[in-house]
Amino acid sequence: MAFRGICFLVSLMVIAVIGYFVGQQLEGGAVKEQRATMSSGFGQYEEKIYQGKTYYKKTNVTTLLLMGIDRDITETTVKSYRNGGQADFLVLLVIDHDAGTIRQLQIERDTMAKVDVLTILGKPGGTRVMQICLSHGYGADQTACCENAVYSVSRYLDGLDIDLYMAVDYSAVDVINSLLGGVTVTLKEDFSALDPAMTAGTTLKLQGHQAELYVRSRMSVGDGTNASRQLRQREWMDGASDLLKARVREDSGFLQSLLNALGDGLTTNAAQGRLVNEFNQAWQYPISPVEQIRGTYAVGADGFVEYHTEKDDVTRWVLETFYRPAEETGKESEQG
Repeated sequence: MAFRGICFLVSLMVIAVIGYFVGQQLEGGAVKEQRATMSSGFGQYEEKIYQGKTYYKKTNVTTLLLMGIDRDITETTVKSYRNGGQADFLVLLVIDHDAGTIRQLQIERDTMAKVDVLTILGKPGGTRVMQICLSHGYGADQTACCENAVYSVSRYLDGLDIDLYMAVDYSAVDVINSLLGGVTVTLKEDFSALDPAMTAGTTLKLQGHQAELYVRSRMSVGDGTNASRQLRQREWMDGASDLLKARVREDSGFLQSLLNALGDGLTTNAAQGRLVNEFNQAWQYPISPVEQIRGTYAVGADGFVEYHTEKDDVTRWVLETFYRPAEETGKESEQG
């Protein structure tokens, strides 16, 4: 069972390093009132009330925030307190052990949210509304940067507790691709300006630095849109997942080798034993399609893209995912 747990972990790594998935948009609903207390019934569940209806927080749920960083995170100390690198993608995994399910929320990197900032000297600089990806930029080292990003995501999601985080940089793409022996893709766009061997129409087993070029390049490839890049990332992920399963069947020790190869390229607050325990329970759970809080894009005064969401839609997703109506909780207690 242990190697299956590690298999699940590495599968999450594969999800993390290709980022930017297009999620299913949730239909919105108005949330007019909310407050949190501790209920005296049903085993002291945390309580939220809105529109006159009571909800109790689920138990036995683990949250894991996956982050992809646009700099070399093997450097444990950043060059300044404001140079930790952007979290170019953020995916929150919600592992519900009671329901036996895993949900995924993609938080658009340009989502406008409250971020705690630091001065150049590392002193608290207050809170500003900015792209949430910038939250990782503030901190004395990678751990502090990750913690600041986690706090920004938690605050954006109505103060939701985030248990675990894992951050990797883009170098992980080439590491995984190399250990898998190279993922084979058919190039629908021309990458020859970046690598002469990567011409449109070519079926190619990606080698060396080609994997990162394939999943990361945007402006110099095709129509230059993120939508096209996301399709490439999904193709690479599918190929990597198939190869991973095949390698594990051949050698159960392969997964540990892959984790070792990532080495300092991975920053996490979780001990390996905790991860293995979580994943030993969850490796068979179905993973739902990636979701996204619906919102609108705009160009800010500084010329950068902004993604604006409504607080009601955020709260609705949190309630759907982490809470159940009080009447359902009561029925479960009676049945139990």
